[in-house]
Amino acid sequence: MKTISIITFFALFCLSSLLPQDWKVEYLEGESEIHRGNLMITADFGTPLKQGDVLSTGTDAVLILSSTRNDRIKLKENSTLRLNSLGPQTQVQLQKGGIFSRIAKLFNNDAYSVTTPSMAAGVRGTEFFIAYGKAIETEADIWLCVNEGTVAVEAAAEEVLVEAGEGVNILNGSRITQPKYYAWTEDLNWNTDPGEGSVQDDTDLSGAYSDLLDIDYD
Repeated sequence: MKTISIITFFALFCLSSLLPQDWKVEYLEGESEIHRGNLMITADFGTPLKQGDVLSTGTDAVLILSSTRNDRIKLKENSTLRLNSLGPQTQVQLQKGGIFSRIAKLFNNDAYSVTTPSMAAGVRGTEFFIAYGKAIETEADIWLCVNEGTVAVEAAAEEVLVEAGEGVNILNGSRITQPKYYAWTEDLNWNTDPGEGSVQDDTDLSGAYSDLLDIDYD
């Protein structure tokens, strides 16, 4: 039986750990739920979030979380995210769907990480997107692309640096493509501020695979 390791994305910046990092629901469209232990809470504007909360978005929904330091996480529709830890070292686990992370620069021991049950990676940067793709073999592929900053991704005993404007595909949790520009990323809606316009992202990841036709999956 295949052992699944943990994929961790660490945003490693030089930023202030003196500021509090309480999180809340900043904005939402459609229906989203917060599972807190045995309780199910309907997400609403301003709902405070706690460590261990599991957030789920419905079809055509979008959910934006924000911290008191103005970090932001945007969940696409049909996504599930668990808040493993909150505070100076925030860790979230993407269990389904996709999220956009926009993280302010960090000081000292501050850290932001995202995990998925597939593989290991490390991230440095300010704004990146990660989502589940197809299950070509046994494990679902993971897509990661960067809008600002630089991301260090470790997978299958390999490390690659992903610059702004580039993306990678982690295939079957065991292989990683080389960073490159992908045309499909131009359709991503990076906006996490409703005051700046629409925050809904309707990108269809099935189109992302057109650039991977030369990859040998065997």
